[in-house]
Amino acid sequence: MTSKPFFRNMLNLFLLVFISLTNMTMAAPTGKIAGRVIDGTSGEPSPGVNVMLVGTSMGAATELDGQYFILNVPPGFHTLRFLFMGYQELVVEDVMVNIDRTTRFDATLNY
Repeated sequence: MTSKPFFRNMLNLFLLVFISLTNMTMAAPTGKIAGRVIDGTSGEPSPGVNVMLVGTSMGAATELDGQYFILNVPPGFHTLRFLFMGYQELVVEDVMVNIDRTTRFDATLNY
């Protein structure tokens, strides 16, 4: 009867170690890019603008209030591309992203 608590304690220890290791591998050192896109003529928010991180498959579309955010961005310098039909493409280089920080970048699109 003394072997059951031993195995139960070993199982609990194994689960604790497994969960700890899983959490450490899931916590990747990344940052976030967020901002707002407005129309250069009216100053109104621009919903539906495609915001892409050049060289990756990461990106976002602006919401009704022109806000966007891109999560899990690797740290370093990046290039952002803003595309919206009928407007000039905007490419912004050297946007710096830091670990566990939000880089704010607001953009204005013109015809």
